[in-house]
Amino acid sequence: MKVLNEGEQAPVVIQNTEALKRLNGHLKSPHFKIRELAAMNLGSISYNSIGKEETINAGSIPPLCEMLTDGVSDVRTASTRALASLSQYKEGKVQIYDLDKLNEIINLLYDKNDQTRLNTVQLICNVGEYPPAKEKFKECLPKLTEMVGKEKEDQPLVAKYAQ
Repeated sequence: MKVLNEGEQAPVVIQNTEALKRLNGHLKSPHFKIRELAAMNLGSISYNSIGKEETINAGSIPPLCEMLTDGVSDVRTASTRALASLSQYKEGKVQIYDLDKLNEIINLLYDKNDQTRLNTVQLICNVGEYPPAKEKFKECLPKLTEMVGKEKEDQPLVAKYAQ
């Protein structure tokens, strides 16, 4: 309750607890709903700059990257959302690149879930600002071009970000 009352300062309150450590542990839960909710919470915590820094420093990126290939669609969606937020910072981009997960990210452009594809496009845009990643992501330009045309009618938001 205290965290909810803090509003924008909630990430500061959370930093002073074991919440990030516990959430990172929940990312490896055998229960898909716990994994999904942990990733969603990390994405929310990392919404502002203080939360991004603390979430990155807490070591959340490696387990979130492992979730990119989770068998449960909602878990992949939550993971890409959190990573799209964390990859707005250079350290997030570098960590994702260093974990060698760019192929997994590219593969998510083919995910059946619209929100996962949208999150993935945002993630590619963010991580692609890191020069070595930019070179690798050139491989997915044909798919992004296809998405712009194909999804314009069905999923205009995905098409817009794919441009």
